[in-house]
Amino acid sequence: MSTPTTAPALGHRPAAAPAEDSNALSRPLAAWAGAIALLGWALMSLGAFVRASESGLGCPDWPACHGKLVSSGHHAMIEELHRWLAAAVILGTIGLAVAIFRFHRADRRLRRSIILVLALLALQAALGGVTVILRNVSWTVVAHYGTAALFVASITSVAVRLALPARPAMHDSFSRLVSWFAGLSFGLLVLGSTVANTDSHIACGQGFPLCNGSLLPNLDHHVLLNMTHRAWAGIMLMLALWVLIRSRREQMGKPAIRRAAATVALLYLAQAGLGIAVVGLGENTALDVAHSSLGSLTWLAITALFSLTPRLEIVHQRDTEMADAISPRCSSAGAATLRMKVKSSGRVARDRATVLVGRR
Repeated sequence: MSTPTTAPALGHRPAAAPAEDSNALSRPLAAWAGAIALLGWALMSLGAFVRASESGLGCPDWPACHGKLVSSGHHAMIEELHRWLAAAVILGTIGLAVAIFRFHRADRRLRRSIILVLALLALQAALGGVTVILRNVSWTVVAHYGTAALFVASITSVAVRLALPARPAMHDSFSRLVSWFAGLSFGLLVLGSTVANTDSHIACGQGFPLCNGSLLPNLDHHVLLNMTHRAWAGIMLMLALWVLIRSRREQMGKPAIRRAAATVALLYLAQAGLGIAVVGLGENTALDVAHSSLGSLTWLAITALFSLTPRLEIVHQRDTEMADAISPRCSSAGAATLRMKVKSSGRVARDRATVLVGRR
């Protein structure tokens, strides 16, 4: 006799496996995006070395180098290394985008974020070609560097979204402060690139904080760029310390934000010291590259802080709400347990009393 089978209820659907797969893959994909962000920082640092070593025209054509895939010569090899690293970033980003579109189709915010990353990547590649074709005109180099910084920021945001998929909270005063701080830091980054690529870094000589031995030197556009960069950097250092102080006061339950703010402040302090050394020692390729690389690393840390702040805010709120919801239950459960113990002990006492009375 066959056992009757029960037909599934209308409208009932089994649990979707892709959702489980997307949750399981979020951490590895976040690590993948973080690795691309670090490669982006390495690419910006290598680009600074290309500029400082005057290797930008080591390959006068694009995308080939002297019409070859692999060319010889010191400057050509430096430029080719920069292009190969860019190719690795491009391939890694495309692979990440394919994985996100496959496993996170339902997350519109994440899809929009990775589309922005791909758009910035395409713009960055195009600007790289334009920079070579126009023979390193200063505005093309600055635009190339600024787009690279935006790419690093956007891929860092994707990494944080994957690691912390909670929807970001409404911005509080600290989040707004970090937003302003990030925007002004990007402006300082672009201004620093402008100073370097217009030869304005030598406009004030080797004096600091004076410019050409004077507090109010004769102004031209080079001196103006240099002095603006110095003043902006000083203001940003103070703002970095203020962000650190605010994080210590207001982000007590969020150690990740406090560590990120401390890292940014330390990097700003190191960057300020290195900038003074660059001015005092004059033309020095190693210090120039280190200053630019540290600036890019500081930017990476700032974008991490900027991306973390609203997401950890909602995670903290969710944990607090869960704790508040559990606390009354625990209290009522404890009270119920206490009442049961009292009743039980009362029954035991009555039974013992009955036994004693019976013996008498």
